[in-house]
Amino acid sequence: MIIGLTGNFRKSRFYEIVNSIFPVIVNAGHSCFISSDYEEDEDAGKVKVGIDSLEFSELVETCDIILTIGGDGTLLSTARRMEENMKPILGIHIGGLGFLAESTRQTMAEAIEYISNQNYSIENRMMLSLHLSSLNGKSGGYHALNDIVVDHGHSGRILKTEITVSGEYLNTYESDGLIFSTPTGSTAYSLSAGGPIITPTIDTITVTPICPHSLSARPIVLPANEIIEASFTEDYEGIACTIDGQIRFAIKGSTKLEIKKSSRIIQFISLPGNNYFHTLRSKMGWTGNLR
Repeated sequence: MIIGLTGNFRKSRFYEIVNSIFPVIVNAGHSCFISSDYEEDEDAGKVKVGIDSLEFSELVETCDIILTIGGDGTLLSTARRMEENMKPILGIHIGGLGFLAESTRQTMAEAIEYISNQNYSIENRMMLSLHLSSLNGKSGGYHALNDIVVDHGHSGRILKTEITVSGEYLNTYESDGLIFSTPTGSTAYSLSAGGPIITPTIDTITVTPICPHSLSARPIVLPANEIIEASFTEDYEGIACTIDGQIRFAIKGSTKLEIKKSSRIIQFISLPGNNYFHTLRSKMGWTGNLR
């Protein structure tokens, strides 16, 4: 098996983990490469093991499994960068609050043993596809694992967003913005804005208003086969669109957004002893005896 490493090299613990996990992988009889991204860092010399590097796209094409070293954000960016060449991902968590990573610095050797023994399962997660079009003919597309957010940007004005679902008018939301999230993203920004928690085995798209200016405006969960269109009732200045909390850009009030289930499917490695509800209880601090 060929295992690839990538991650957030700006975190000091990234280098500690690379130096620790490389010999574990090799001693287990696997080949191992690292994404050449880290070579741009001034601390690149902290990699003390003799690991060969590959450009990211070549790494994904070559390797059977990708290990991401960092927080949930690292895993999200890795998933998007894979584009159509999806490979199973295992996250090694070195951040704070995180829902996606299956392993830590303390358990990564055990994780490699599970992988070596083929003692793991693959969990498929849906992504969202965003297509942007405007009156001047310009268009573009993005993919998101967590969410797509539109908000009023630097403006303090209420954003009026008209939403249709597969051609049927749903509502015109007056709010600070809207969050369109996958089940994976239901525990991210959408949760903070009052959205529901959706188990990742159900394919849905949730529309969550941000600080709505009406008590009747509530999140709605839609089937993943629906096509959602968002447009703005006025030519606002400063509207912003954000992909997975990482890619942010301005859009015009004339822009129309089409959001639907992506053809891309992310594959997460699930290890024995880990399950979604255990992670959920741990991260949410549920003890079972709250009054």
